[in-house]
This record gives sequence, structure tokens and C-alpha cells, in this order.
Amino acid sequence: MKNIILKLIIVFIITLPLSAYAKVRIVATTQDLAAIAQAVGGDVVDIYSLTRGTRDPHFAQARPSMIRRVFRADLLLLIGAEMEIGWLPPLLQSARNGKVLPGSPGYLDLSLSVPLLGKPKGQVTRDMGDVHAQGNPHYWLNPDNGLLIAKAIAQRLSEIDADNAAIFQKNLKDFDTKLSNKIAQWKLALSSLKEQPIIAYHTSFVYLADVFGFHIVNQVEPKPGISPTASHLNQLVSHINRDKIKLLIIEPYYERKSADYLRKETGIQVAVIPQSVGANENINNYFDLFDGIVDAFRKAGVK
Repeated sequence: MKNIILKLIIVFIITLPLSAYAKVRIVATTQDLAAIAQAVGGDVVDIYSLTRGTRDPHFAQARPSMIRRVFRADLLLLIGAEMEIGWLPPLLQSARNGKVLPGSPGYLDLSLSVPLLGKPKGQVTRDMGDVHAQGNPHYWLNPDNGLLIAKAIAQRLSEIDADNAAIFQKNLKDFDTKLSNKIAQWKLALSSLKEQPIIAYHTSFVYLADVFGFHIVNQVEPKPGISPTASHLNQLVSHINRDKIKLLIIEPYYERKSADYLRKETGIQVAVIPQSVGANENINNYFDLFDGIVDAFRKAGVK
């Protein structure tokens, strides 16, 4: 009798739907996508980010732990627009998980869900620097795009785990409500930035400029991904002094020597802007990221 009961229990467990006993395993290429996926997926998903927010997501190395994560994943989330082109394809090849290869339901390129800025005209060559042919991939830095990302993730999760679709949609609605309220607060806090000329180190902040209304009029890098030369820095000194530009913004992982030189020569304020969830210990989710961005601007004198 005990054997019969045991067999019935085993059969019952085997025939349960996936969502009844296992979480959807999500692997994201950045902590930003992981944070948004966590907000949408809640307790019924398991999420892992392949890169840390303290590092430039253009560059990563496939470690055995990353390969194992991708091998076991049900859903892969990527920034796309060639952000991960240098390291994700070989990682996918090593992981050998057909569920998360391009074209499969478990492969979600979020760059296809948002309007991309900065698409270059004509042919893209290496002489142009680190230019992305499909457009600028730092689109998560506009919180309006954060909602589009969340919607795409909720839709795909609902397809993969239909039994929990109602949970995903409820979490999406909650995320939308909170994000809408926070966007209004962030825009009010940074309203003095509108129409202001700003120098940026790299091309990362075009989406931030778009949502908060400031203008990036020059970059510390002479071309994207190319280290600044002495002559370029001197040209920037002239530009800053001539147009009375008051602010330079830079990501935490870039060298500070050039920014310090420009500050010394012109008096320009330098704001170190967190560019990603996880950029510092206080930024643990998508809302923390923009709270941190507002705080960084304020520390640089923006009222």
C-alpha cells in the first residue's frame, strides 16, 4: 500500500506544470535588466546578472560560472544593439543551451523594444571609434524606456510561464505606477538642467539628456572609446571657457585625470553619475539608480 501511495505522489509531481514547483531561471547581461526583471517576475523567478554595475558592460569575460548559468537558463535578457557583441556570442556557444539562442522564445533582445537614439548615417567604420550601427545601447538611462523594457519582459515571461501570467501583469502594473510617480519627482528635481550645455566623458548619457532636457555639446573622448589627447583637452578648455559650460558628467569607471585637468583649467564642476544598478552599494534597484543620478547632480551644484 505504501508503495502504491509513493508511486502516485511521484506521478503527481512529475505531471505538475513547471510553475508549480520551479522558478523561471532568468539570466540578464546587466544588473539593470536583472533589476527590472526582478520587479516584474517577483518571487516566481530566479534572476542572475552576468555583469556587475561597477564595470563597463561592453567588456566581460566568459567564466565557468557564467557558462553554467546560461546553460541552465530558461530566459536570457540582453541589452542588444551590439553592447555585448564582444563577449556574449562565445558565451552562448560554450553554454550550448538551445532555449536561449537567438530566435528562440528564451532569447529577448530588449533593444528591439525601445526607440534607439544616435543611429549613425552611412557606413560605420572603426575609424569612427566605438560607434554602434544600430544605435546607442545605453537606453535604460531614460526611465520611460524602463517601462518599455518591463512590458517586454512581462510579455515574454507570460509566454514562457503562462500559469503565472497574472502575477507578471500585476507586478508590471505596480512597477508602472511607481515609475510614473518617480519620473515626475526626478524631472522636478532636475528641472534646472533644461536647455543647459553639458560636457560628457563618453556617449553614454544621450538618453539621460533626452529625458531631462539638457544638451551634451561635447565629449572628453575625441571619438567614442578613444582616450582623450592633450590637444583635444585643450580644445575642450577653450570650448568650456568660451561658452561658460558649468558641468561635466562622467561614469564612475572612467579615468578621472582628464576631468580633473578640465576642472583645474576652467573651474567646471564634475558630476560622477552612476550609470547602472549596482554602480555603488546604495543602488540596488532601478528606482535607486535614478535617485542616485539626481543625488550626483545635486552634489555637483545642480539645484
